[in-house]
Amino acid sequence: MADTYFLGIDAGTTVVKCVVFDPHGNEIAKGSRGISIIHPYPGWAEHDMNEVWDSVAISIRSAIKEAGIRAEDIKGISMSAQGAGAWLIDKSGKPTRNAVGWLDGRAASIIDRWRDDGTLEKVFNICGFMYYSGSGPGIILPWFRENEPEVLEKSKAVLWCNDWVRYCLTGEILTDEPDASIAMLDPETRDYSRELLKYVGLEEYEHLFPPVKQSHEIAGKVTKKAAEETGLAPGTPVAVGAWDCSSTALGAGCVQANDATSIVGTAGIHLCITDRPMIDKAYSMACHAVPNRWLINSMAMTAANNLDWFEREFCLEERIESEKSKVNKYEIINRKVADTPIGARGVMFLPFLQGERAPFVEPRARGEFVGLGNWSKRSDLLRAVYEGVALATLHNYSAMEKGASFKEVRLGGGGSQSEVWTQIIADCTGKVMKVTSGSEFGARGAAINAAVALGMYRDHQEAVDQMVKVSRVQEPNLKNTEIYREIFDIYVKLIQSHRQIWIEMYNLMEIRLR
Repeated sequence: MADTYFLGIDAGTTVVKCVVFDPHGNEIAKGSRGISIIHPYPGWAEHDMNEVWDSVAISIRSAIKEAGIRAEDIKGISMSAQGAGAWLIDKSGKPTRNAVGWLDGRAASIIDRWRDDGTLEKVFNICGFMYYSGSGPGIILPWFRENEPEVLEKSKAVLWCNDWVRYCLTGEILTDEPDASIAMLDPETRDYSRELLKYVGLEEYEHLFPPVKQSHEIAGKVTKKAAEETGLAPGTPVAVGAWDCSSTALGAGCVQANDATSIVGTAGIHLCITDRPMIDKAYSMACHAVPNRWLINSMAMTAANNLDWFEREFCLEERIESEKSKVNKYEIINRKVADTPIGARGVMFLPFLQGERAPFVEPRARGEFVGLGNWSKRSDLLRAVYEGVALATLHNYSAMEKGASFKEVRLGGGGSQSEVWTQIIADCTGKVMKVTSGSEFGARGAAINAAVALGMYRDHQEAVDQMVKVSRVQEPNLKNTEIYREIFDIYVKLIQSHRQIWIEMYNLMEIRLR
């Protein structure tokens, strides 16, 4: 397998990362480039589709150059990308307009109307995914039908981000099961639900929806034009790929039923695999990239972002100490958290700096410190931030376990790099944490799909056995777990008692800011 590499493309919400992997899953090189979020009006969030493709092409060239390999050495390519939203192309294959991203809120009034008339419940009972304003074509296309019908008339196909990148590479119009399962598929058939299209009023636009393929199938080959733009070899096979949450779960090693993963990054991404579709209002469900597997998902709006905020606003002392000692500032923070007792001397943090979407939906939720006393120290607040994210993780696990149980979790993201934080999460949840080596799990999941598509490995399990490695294992201290269960009860009561206060505070600020 000398001179054999795979390219995983991860097109996220704010950055594109293209990573070269060897057949053992080692990250050889990476190219990355930021992409912008366009806000034409308050609450709207769009992407320039051409900018996204340009960022992909530049990042691919950068990754190949950094790897020091020939383009021909890349034997297969696949994608991982942000899900939901709507990426429309016209009859010439060019963007009809800017893509509408998953963060977009323009369809909020339709969500309210559908909640009142029962449409949301009907749709959820079909697809198992709770609609929100940016959740995909099922809600965004009805907004266009009501407000900009000319957009739909000019369009040939509605794509997801993955599909747009794949189309630019291959010229093929199609989608993958995980992406389309975000509120559009019947999970039993893993194909579009005509009943769902009827409920959301899109029967006449059924022709816009592209064919659905499995993530590990070959979608096409790199065209001459795409090769010129990216530096790839023309004719390189491209596998279908998957929604980034599915790719991330795969890249962390989750293939079999009851495998679970958490990514403690900007957001808290919590996923568990099942071997049958299981619809429950406690969580959302989607197809996995692995055949005959599904994903239970419960995703918090923020996770490590809470620490980023606290460090930015309150940790000047640690930054100064870091500059003097040449020790990483997060190592200094970790030491202070480790030296602070469990429960943070009575201080609790609610980690809702951007509202919350799971396991409860409340965009007006806000971050809070509770239990401050004259004796409280900054280190107590730091410990409370770590514990607040762990409590939110337990809250999401509690929702997920209404559908599937699990004893261990593959942990990734920036938070997993802290052994202190990993131990707090293990203690709080009572789960064994297995930290996966590497950092680009979405891109690795894409590379795994490419390797399986090319027959390098028999199936996804064999590919994971060869391409995913665990760097460390941290067991929960069950005595601490008992303490955290008591703290968790208070955490849940705080959320319940503060929801009305959040709404009143939001309304008050809206009036003052008008």
